[in-house]
Amino acid sequence: MKAKISVIIIGFLVLALFSGSMASASIPERMSGNYIGTFIGDDYGSLRLTVSPDGLITGIAHSNVSLEDLTVNGTCNYDGTCEFMTEEKPMRFFGSIDFMNRFIGKWESTEGSKRGSFTAMISRE
Repeated sequence: MKAKISVIIIGFLVLALFSGSMASASIPERMSGNYIGTFIGDDYGSLRLTVSPDGLITGIAHSNVSLEDLTVNGTCNYDGTCEFMTEEKPMRFFGSIDFMNRFIGKWESTEGSKRGSFTAMISRE
């Protein structure tokens, strides 16, 4: 009897663990799409981001200070919290997408000497 209960409990734990990992694999449909925006602060420029239905963020951040395009990659969670980083220059962006699909947050250089904020809106073309 105890062995049977243990097997049932383990089964529920495995199911809960599996369903939790599946829930984080996608985001609400309204949050996926193309976002256009700007970042300001110690560096400034424009953002063109794509948030995929599975929560992956890709795109370009154009720096008006260094006059270069920076490739960005990151993730977005089901609750709207997101984080992405530039590849060529160490910048980390973190923020959230709200119920009106405004992507708002802050950015900082990975060594912490530069910082600022960013905002982007979904583009329904």
